[in-house]
Amino acid sequence: MFGNYLAAALRNLTRNRLYASVTIAGLAIGFAAAMLIGLYVRDEFTFDRFIPGHERVYRVSQTVAFKGARPIETDFTPMMLAVPFREDFPEVASLARLTNSYFPPAVRRGETAAAEANFYWADPEFFRVLPLPAVAGDLTRALEAPDSVVLTRAMARKYFGRDAPVGESLTVNGQPMRVTAVIEDLPSNTHLPFEALGSSLNAMSPISQYEETNGPLTNTLATYFRLRDGASVASMEPRLASFLERRLPIPANWDTNGPVSRKLHLVPLADIHMRPSTHGAYKPAGQPAVVAAIGGVGVLIVVVAGINFVTLMTARATRRAVEVGVRKAAGASRRDLFWQFMGEAGLYVLLAGVLAVALAELALPAFNAFLQRRIGFDYLGDPWLAAAVAGVLLVTALLAGLYPALVLSSFRPAAVLKGASPAVGGAGLRQVLVVVQFAVLIGLVLATITIARQTLFALNEGMRVETDQVVLVFSAPCLTAMRDEVRKLPGVKDAACAESGALNLSDGADTVVVDGRRASITTAGVDYGLLELFGVEPLAGRFFDRNRPSDAVERADAYPPVVINETAMRKLGFASPEQAVGKTISWHGLWDDSLRDRRDWDPTARPSEIIGVAPDFTFGSMRSTIQPTLFSMSRHKPPLSVALAVKLDGQSTPETLAAIDRLWKRYGGGRPILRVFADQFTMRLYIDTLTQGATIALAAIIALSIACLGLFALSAYTTERRTKEIGIRKAMGASSVDVLKLLVWQFTKPVLIANLIAWPVAWMAMNSWLNGFAYRVDVAPWTFAAAAGAALLIAWATVVFHALKVARAKPVGALRYE
Repeated sequence: MFGNYLAAALRNLTRNRLYASVTIAGLAIGFAAAMLIGLYVRDEFTFDRFIPGHERVYRVSQTVAFKGARPIETDFTPMMLAVPFREDFPEVASLARLTNSYFPPAVRRGETAAAEANFYWADPEFFRVLPLPAVAGDLTRALEAPDSVVLTRAMARKYFGRDAPVGESLTVNGQPMRVTAVIEDLPSNTHLPFEALGSSLNAMSPISQYEETNGPLTNTLATYFRLRDGASVASMEPRLASFLERRLPIPANWDTNGPVSRKLHLVPLADIHMRPSTHGAYKPAGQPAVVAAIGGVGVLIVVVAGINFVTLMTARATRRAVEVGVRKAAGASRRDLFWQFMGEAGLYVLLAGVLAVALAELALPAFNAFLQRRIGFDYLGDPWLAAAVAGVLLVTALLAGLYPALVLSSFRPAAVLKGASPAVGGAGLRQVLVVVQFAVLIGLVLATITIARQTLFALNEGMRVETDQVVLVFSAPCLTAMRDEVRKLPGVKDAACAESGALNLSDGADTVVVDGRRASITTAGVDYGLLELFGVEPLAGRFFDRNRPSDAVERADAYPPVVINETAMRKLGFASPEQAVGKTISWHGLWDDSLRDRRDWDPTARPSEIIGVAPDFTFGSMRSTIQPTLFSMSRHKPPLSVALAVKLDGQSTPETLAAIDRLWKRYGGGRPILRVFADQFTMRLYIDTLTQGATIALAAIIALSIACLGLFALSAYTTERRTKEIGIRKAMGASSVDVLKLLVWQFTKPVLIANLIAWPVAWMAMNSWLNGFAYRVDVAPWTFAAAAGAALLIAWATVVFHALKVARAKPVGALRYE
């Protein structure tokens, strides 16, 4: 019996090669896309779960809120928290801190040298808290010596050309350090960012340098701990508030702009990636709702492919009528025929599944390159993955094959053997399924357009800065001499230094006093011409002028003048930019470092004049509001500038960059150069948005391809079934245009209905997504018209070939058609 059914299924498949190919291709494309999307979703929800005992590892994070200022959710904690935390909480088995240097250290071995942005520092117990897989060396003791460093396998190969150079040395900022262990390369689904890890006991480590001087509000590093066996964070959480008050109190004479609210959180390691933070995140945090939505898109693609299957199988049902009649006349029961057609559905799905696995494997390298991930597809070695793939195929075969099998097995042999057309009863269902297909397609097109508009807005209009042809040179304090030399290079329009606050790499705040009112304002050190270099123009007053030396001169009774942005202007109580210019404020200042250690400092003693108001702009993310900011001329000793911004004329960019590299060799202090174009620097903030947009756009293209395949085959069948009707219409005087309109309208109605379904759903989904941005575009009405127009054009283009063929046919041929 089984062999008979299999032979019948194979004969049907070969006899209807076009429809079989369309069905299998649609299913295979849908399955392949769903597999890739499923791998991405699983990768997002399994961050850091590869670490042994991850369920007992936590990171300490906190919420800090100053009076009158927004709460700051930070993944960082004070350096001084570690020792008392371990002492007060016996539940902690091991604890370690992780941080990086202010500037990427210069790592060198022989001729290989680079500024390693992923060089971090950690306490000796780090690998007891996070036991990463080792290639060589004893990780439990690897960071106990001050000169020890642990490398990943890739970093070991980069500097030593092999996997296990344990005991050998390389130099870090000119100081020798010894490789004590090598770990496996970290997978992409971890929040840990490092490729090299130095001991915090080293004199170059920020932990060693600032542990004694950092205060209880100076949050600069991540703190991790592992629980003892049998312990629980539930017993720790009630004691966190009192711990802060007792062990990390804020001195009463500190000027903190009023009361400070602090709250510690103990975040499970596996939850870190999906817990968005506004400060301190080593990698962009995941968004559970968005990731789940992308997973839903994968399900929708499979649904669209399944709809194709049901549509085509029921449309071709009448071609199987005689076969069903003969089988029933020969004694086959409806149950036998039902399982025969279910088996055929399973065969189609199985063939599509095999093809889908091959397509997914071929597409995975490009998919990984796009996502900047290392997602694997080891369905043979991962039983859960294999079970998931098999389960999807099985469910699809059951659900998609159920209705066609019920329809085909229900034909009455007496009727079909007499030549009567069986009552398939599936025309209405096919219309519904086409509507659902195009509703999904239109929704995906709307999502793609909206995400693209928001991304372009964030990268261009939202930031309000010109980043075109601007190069940022990082990795060492900007040297005034180098800046002046860069300005002289051919192809350079201007150059200026920037401190971290000016590029939104830090958010240090200061207390600003005006007319007795206090406000917490973010401070940013800038250089002459920096604001103008990025195309920022004053709303009122002026910016810092290198022809006015007094803009950077500190007097005994006053600080140099400042520039504020619009948000700071409003927060300080000024009604307009013109009203703010010329007014006097008092603040700590960025010049005399000794004042920063005097918490009894009188903020009214040293005033500054506001000389200009800048429009709100940012190098940060559009997900958070632009902060009130005060710009001043940077006068730190030594300079703390994080970057040199260079504006190019774009005429000879390669030659100019080469000249900058040569100057760096003279002024960079022996450090390898680290430079990036400013538009690439800002792009890093929206990698997740770009990924989401591109993923949904790809899903829309795939859904479009599947829908077009099904519509093409369905239009061929429909025009074939209406051949005689069309002949009669033409014999009665209908023109080819009339016939064409008739057939095209048949496929236009479901698309119009699909718009009515897709529009409200897409509007709600996109409006919810846009609400995650502080500055956003609206869901524009024209995007709905564009999506509807695109769907109609796609439908018309798909069916017009068959419609024209039938419309142009001579009536005599159509009237003879049976």
